Amino acid sequence: MGVSRTRRVTVVYVALQTATAVVALWLTKQFQVARMAATAVALAPTVPGAYLAWAAYREDRAEAAADVDAKARVLAAAVAAAETRQRAQLIGPGAHRIDVAFTHRREPANNAAGARPDGRLTDVVAYYQRLRPARLVITGAPGAGKTLLAIELVLGLLTRPDRAPDEPVPVRLSLASWDTERPLHQWLAQQVHEQFSGRLSLADARQLVDSHRVLPVLDGLDEMDTSTTPAARRRAARALEQLSAYQDPTGNAPLVLTCRTPQYAELAALDVRMREAARIELDPLTPAQATAYLTARTTSPARWATVVDALTTAPGGTLARALSTPWRLNLAATAYEERDRATLAHLRHPDQLLTLASPSAVRDHLLALYLPAAASLHRTRPGRYSGDQTHRWLAALAAHLAANTPAGGTDIVLLQLWPMAGRLRVRITDAVLAVLLALACTAPLLAQADSSSPAGLLAGAAVALYWLAAIWNAGRPTVPDRLHTFRLHRLRNSDEVSEETAFKVVRTLVATLPIGLTIALVGVLAGRPTNGLADGWACLIAVGLVLGLLGAATLGLAKGLTTPVGDAPLTDPRHPVRADLTVGLVAGPTLGLAYALVCAVSIILGTVYGTTLTAGTVTGHPAGIHTLGAGLDALATALGSAFTTGLTAGLTDSRAFLLVGWLASGLAMGLAAGLYLIAGAGRRYLVFLLCSQGRLPLRLGSFFHWAYEGGLLRISGAAYQFRHRELQDWLAGHPTP
Repeated sequence: MGVSRTRRVTVVYVALQTATAVVALWLTKQFQVARMAATAVALAPTVPGAYLAWAAYREDRAEAAADVDAKARVLAAAVAAAETRQRAQLIGPGAHRIDVAFTHRREPANNAAGARPDGRLTDVVAYYQRLRPARLVITGAPGAGKTLLAIELVLGLLTRPDRAPDEPVPVRLSLASWDTERPLHQWLAQQVHEQFSGRLSLADARQLVDSHRVLPVLDGLDEMDTSTTPAARRRAARALEQLSAYQDPTGNAPLVLTCRTPQYAELAALDVRMREAARIELDPLTPAQATAYLTARTTSPARWATVVDALTTAPGGTLARALSTPWRLNLAATAYEERDRATLAHLRHPDQLLTLASPSAVRDHLLALYLPAAASLHRTRPGRYSGDQTHRWLAALAAHLAANTPAGGTDIVLLQLWPMAGRLRVRITDAVLAVLLALACTAPLLAQADSSSPAGLLAGAAVALYWLAAIWNAGRPTVPDRLHTFRLHRLRNSDEVSEETAFKVVRTLVATLPIGLTIALVGVLAGRPTNGLADGWACLIAVGLVLGLLGAATLGLAKGLTTPVGDAPLTDPRHPVRADLTVGLVAGPTLGLAYALVCAVSIILGTVYGTTLTAGTVTGHPAGIHTLGAGLDALATALGSAFTTGLTAGLTDSRAFLLVGWLASGLAMGLAAGLYLIAGAGRRYLVFLLCSQGRLPLRLGSFFHWAYEGGLLRISGAAYQFRHRELQDWLAGHPTP
C-alpha cells in the first residue's frame, strides 16, 4: 500500500513539474510583460511542492484514521440499529416474543464441543458462547423462527455487558445472493460494505473481514437452490464446503448458519454438512405457547376461546399442527384482528379456523386474509392501497422472482427489475425515447446549420454522432452495475477530501486536454487562416489548455463529490435510484454548460482581439487569435442559433447571441450525457415504470416502502424481500385475490 501511494505521488509530481515548466516558458515567450512572466516562472514550480506537502499531510491523517477497533465499533453500532428495527418488524404489534425451544442434533462426526442437549431463545447467547469452536447451525421448519433466533443471537452478542472490544462483530447476511465461485472472504467484504453503506467503505469492510473482526451470521442456506437442482450443481453444497474451510488464526473461524431442516437433511445425506459445528433444531410450539401468544396479541381474549380450547384439547389435531410456528400464529392474529375502519367491529371471527380440514387449508386461508388485513392494519398509512391492488402487485413480483432469479431468489432490487416488463420492450422504448429527445434538441439546430460551411458540417456530424451514441446506449441489453451519488458534505468537511480525489482530477486532466485541443483545432481549420496554421498554434494551445483545465476541474469536482452508491448513506433501497438520477441530471448538464461557457468566452475574446489586431491598434498578441475567433464563431453560430430564438430577440450584440446559443447547446448536450452516459440504471428504471403500467404502480418505490412499513416486506441491504418465503411462494401461485 505504501509503495503504491509513493508511486502515485511521484507521478503526479513529475506531471505537475513538467506542465508548470511548459506554461512558464510559454508565458515568457508569448507576452511582453517581463514582471508578470518572471512572477509566473518563479511561482509555478512551487505547485508540485505544495501538492507533496498536502499529500503527506493527508497520508498521515488517513493512516491515523485507519483504526480497526474504531471501524469495528462503527459496524457494531450499525448492526445493532438495523437488527433492532428488523426484530420489531418481525415480531409485529405489541412486541410479543415466543420463547421458542430448540434441541441439539448430533451429527455422525465433526461436532462442536460444549453443546447442551437443549436450549431456548432467551438463553441462546450463553448456549453459543459454550461452543468450541463457535460454530452453530440453526435448522427448523418453515416459519419456525430461525431468522428471529439469529437476530436475538446477534443483538445478544452485541449488548453483552462483558463484551470485549476486540470481539468480532456478528453481521447477518443473506446467502441467496452468493455466487459460490467467488471466495467467501471477498463475498463477505462486499456484502458488509453494501449492507452498511455510508458507514464503511469497501476497503474498511475488507480490512475487518481479513482481520477476522466480522462474525458471519448467514441466513437462508435453503434459498440457494430449487428442489429440482441436481446435487452436483447445488450452490448450497459448494457453500458448505467453503464455510467448513473458513479459518482464522486460532483454527476454525466462528460463524452461524440457518437452514430449513429438510434441505439440510438432504445435504447431510450426501455427506455435505458444516464441519466442527453444533446443529440445533427449533421445536414446534406447544399449545401453551400458542395460547399465550394469541391471548397477548388480542384485546378480546374471549373471541379466541374456542380456538384456545381446540389447541389445548387436541394438541395433535389439524389446528394445532397448522399453528405450530410463530409465523403462522402471526398470520392468524393479523387476519382475525382486522376491524372495519368505520365501526371498529371485527371483520371475521376466529371460529372460522375450526372449519378447515387440513393444515394446508389453514395455511392458504390465512395467507389469503393476511394481505388485506396487513394493509388495513398498516401502522402509519392504512388503506393507502387496497387489498386487491396489493395482492396483484406483490403476486406479479413473486412470479418474476420465481421465473427469473436463481433458485427463485428473494431479493427485490429496484434497478434490476426492468426485465420484468419485457427485456425487448423496455430496450425499444428506451431507444425510442432517446430518438425523440434527440429530434427535439437537434432538429432545429440541424435545419438552420450552414451546410456549405466546414464548421457547420463538422458541427452537424459531431452532434449526430453524439446522439447516435446516446441512442445506442439506451438500447443496450445491460445497464451499469456501479452507480454513483453525490456527497456534497465533502465541501464542508476537509477530512473527506482524499488523495484519491486529487488523482481523479489529474486523470481527468489527462483525458480532457485532447478534447480541448481538438475543439480548438476544429475552430482554426474552420476559420480558413490566411496566414497559415502556424499563426494559430499558440492560440490553439492556449485555448485548448483552458478547455482542458476547465473540463478537468468540472469532471474532477463531480467525481470528487460523487462516490459509488455503496459508500453513500443508504436510508432505504430506493436510494440508489434517486442517487443515480441525481448524479446524471446534475453532472451532465453542469459539464455541458461549463464547456459551452468557455467556448463562448473564447469566441468573444477571439473576435474582440482579432478585430483589434486587424485595426492595428494592439501589438504583441498572436495573429492566431483572429483565426480562432473566426473559426469558433462559425461553429458556435451553427450549434447555438436554433436554441436562441425568442431568447435573444432583444439582443443586438452578436457576442451575447453567441453566449446564449452556446449555453443552450451545452445544456442540451449535457442533458444527453447525464441521461444516457451517466444515469444508465436510473433512466432504465424510469422507462421500466412507464412500460409496467397496469401491472405495477407508477410510484413503485413508495409502494414498496409502504409494504415494508406494513410488515409485508422486509429490507435486506439494498433490496426488499418478502416478509416470509412462504408468502412469496404462495403469491407466485395465486396471481389474483
